[in-house]
Amino acid sequence: MDDTHKRISNPESLERIGKQLRQQRERAGIAQSRVRGMRQATVSKIENGKDVTLDTLISYAASLGLEIAFVPIGQGKSNLPPLTDPDKGGSLPPAGLDRPLDLLTEFSDLKDAE
Repeated sequence: MDDTHKRISNPESLERIGKQLRQQRERAGIAQSRVRGMRQATVSKIENGKDVTLDTLISYAASLGLEIAFVPIGQGKSNLPPLTDPDKGGSLPPAGLDRPLDLLTEFSDLKDAE
């Protein structure tokens, strides 16, 4: 396969997106097996940062009442609570927390070197 057909891989981004979606699902009190229109195995795959199609990611976000939007870099804000990592001693923020998440800051370590 030549360089023009190589696939770009973003495992760090997929892992973070999966964690954010998992936390949103947990805040909503929905079990993986109860996500509308999704198989439990597919939900698990997304939440564990595995490669999925954009259509599947959009469907999962929509089932949680979320939409995916493209905005100019630096202008993206989320009304979701900040990402926490229960595996590292963090806890889930209370439901309804209105502190916006600056996605550019949240994913700053993935920014291309200038």
